[in-house]
Amino acid sequence: MDMDDSGGTLRLSFEGRELAVRAGQAVRIGRNPDNELVTDVPTVSRQHAVLRWGPGGWEFENTGSAPTFVNGQQVTRVTVDRPLALVLGSADGPVLRAEPVAPPAQPAAPPAAAASPAAAPAAAPAAAPAAAGAAAPSPWTAGYESTAFAPGAGYPPAGQPPAPAAYQQPAGQPLPGGYQQPGYEQPGYQQGGYQQGGYQQGGYQPPAGTPGWGVMPPGRQAMPPGGASGEDIGTALRILFPIQSWLHDKGWRQGLRLLVIAYALLPLIFLATLSSSTRLSTPGWAYSLYVAPLWIMGFWLLIRPGRVGKLEIWAAAGIVVWTLAWMNVVTIHVNDALHISGKIGFFPALVIGFNEEITKALPVLLAGLILLRYRKVKLSVPMCMFLGTIAGLTFGIFEQAFYTSTDIIGINQARSVSEAVNAVLAFSERIFVDGFQHAVWAGIAGFFIGMGLNYSRRRVQLIVLGVATAAILHALNDYLAGSSIWLVIVVQAVSLLLFLGYTMSAASIEERVSQTPMFRHGDSVLLPIIKDPGQPPSAADRG
Repeated sequence: MDMDDSGGTLRLSFEGRELAVRAGQAVRIGRNPDNELVTDVPTVSRQHAVLRWGPGGWEFENTGSAPTFVNGQQVTRVTVDRPLALVLGSADGPVLRAEPVAPPAQPAAPPAAAASPAAAPAAAPAAAPAAAGAAAPSPWTAGYESTAFAPGAGYPPAGQPPAPAAYQQPAGQPLPGGYQQPGYEQPGYQQGGYQQGGYQQGGYQPPAGTPGWGVMPPGRQAMPPGGASGEDIGTALRILFPIQSWLHDKGWRQGLRLLVIAYALLPLIFLATLSSSTRLSTPGWAYSLYVAPLWIMGFWLLIRPGRVGKLEIWAAAGIVVWTLAWMNVVTIHVNDALHISGKIGFFPALVIGFNEEITKALPVLLAGLILLRYRKVKLSVPMCMFLGTIAGLTFGIFEQAFYTSTDIIGINQARSVSEAVNAVLAFSERIFVDGFQHAVWAGIAGFFIGMGLNYSRRRVQLIVLGVATAAILHALNDYLAGSSIWLVIVVQAVSLLLFLGYTMSAASIEERVSQTPMFRHGDSVLLPIIKDPGQPPSAADRG
C-alpha cells in the first residue's frame, strides 16, 4: 500500500547543493569524502554532524570537535521542527539550511457513522420490506448502529462502492460475529485498508506484545533469509576499509608518515635492486645512508638549534661537499702516509685524530666566517654544534665504505662461527655507529667553534681547544681499540658525556662566558653585552 510520508521529508541546502531526504535516511556532514554533504572548509570537522529521523522528528547532532551555531548560540543537538540555519565550524563557517516539508492537506472525511434512525430506510431501502414483517427489535439492539464499518479517512479501495454513512442492524436478526453492542467500537477494524487486531491489508503484522516481534524502524529492510545481502556487505567493507577517504586525507603529507613508509620499504627495495651488485661497498653505502637521517633527527631534537632557514640549509650543503672533497684530496693521503699495519701506536693515532677532526671542523668554521663577513649573520652556538654533527655524519658515511668491504670479506673467509659472528658485528657497528661516533666528536668541536664565532676575543683559543678535545678523544679511541673493547667503551662514554652535557647547558655556559671579562669582545648572538651608555666604543667594537 502506498503511503504518503512527505510529512517526514526534510529539504537541505548546503553550499549550492539541494537535497531532499525522507524519514529513515541519515545525512552526514563534514570534510570526509564519504559524507553525503562534503565541504573543504578547514574549520569544519571531518565527521562534523549527522541529521537523522528520531522519535520527535528530524534531529541534528554535532558529532565532531568543531562547534555548530544556531542564531549565534552553540548547539550540540537540536530538533529540526522549523526552518533552521546551522552555521558549521565557526561563526563565519558554511551554512546548512534545513527545512521540514509540511504534509499535504488531507481530504475531508465522510460524515460520522452515527446517523439518525430515520435516515436508515433511505440509506438501505432494500432492508425495509424485511424489517416491516419482523418482530419488534430487541431492547439490546434497538437503535444499534454498527461502527465496525465506519469508512476511514481517504478514499475506498479501487473497485468498491463507498460505504454507507451508517449501518443499522435489521430488526429480528441476530448480531453477526464481530459486531458490538451499541456505543462500543470494535477496535482495529476499518473498511478501506481495514485493520483487524493487527491484521493490515497488504502484509501481516502480529499483535503488539507478541514474543519475538517488533516494529521495523523506518527506512530499514528486513534481512533476507540467507543472511546479509551483497549490498550490505559492500557497505560494511567500505566502512571498515575507507580507502577512498584515506587517499584524500591530508595526513599523508605529514613527514612522519612518509618517513615510516620509506623506512619500512627501503630494506626490501635494497634487496630487490642491489642484490646483483658487484661492489662490496654497496651494502655499506645503502644502509649508512638509510640510518643517517635518523641520526640527524635525533641530533636536531637534542641540540635544538632553532629555525633552519635557507642560509642554514645552504651552509649544511656546503659543509657536506667540502668534507667529501677534503677527505679525497687531503685526509686519505695524510693517513696513508703513516703506513699503519696492525695495532695503531699513540702518535699515529694522535695524527689521525687531528687530521680527521680538522677535516670535519674546518667547513663549519668557514661557513660561520663567510656568513659573518658577507651576510652579517652570526651563527648561534647550537647551530654550529648541529652543523658539526652534519660534517661528522658525512665523514662517517664515507669512511665506512672501506671498512664494511673488509668486514664482508671477513664474513666470507671465516673459518669458525666466532670469526663469522665477529665480522658481522663489526660490519653492523660500522653501518649504524661509525657516522654517529664521528658526529659526536664533530659536535663537541662545533660547540667551541660557535663560542669562538660569538666571542672573538678568545676565538682562536676556543676553536683550538674544541678541535683538540675532539682529536684526543678520537686518538684514544683508535689507540685503545687494539687493546680492549671495554676501554673503547669508556672513551665513547666520556665523549657522549661531553656532547650531551653541551646539548643541555649550552645556553648557561654562554651566559657565564658573556659575564666573564676574559671572553667578552663583540656581541653574543643570544646575550648582548651590557655596557655603560656613557662609555665610548672601543676600536674593536667599531671594527
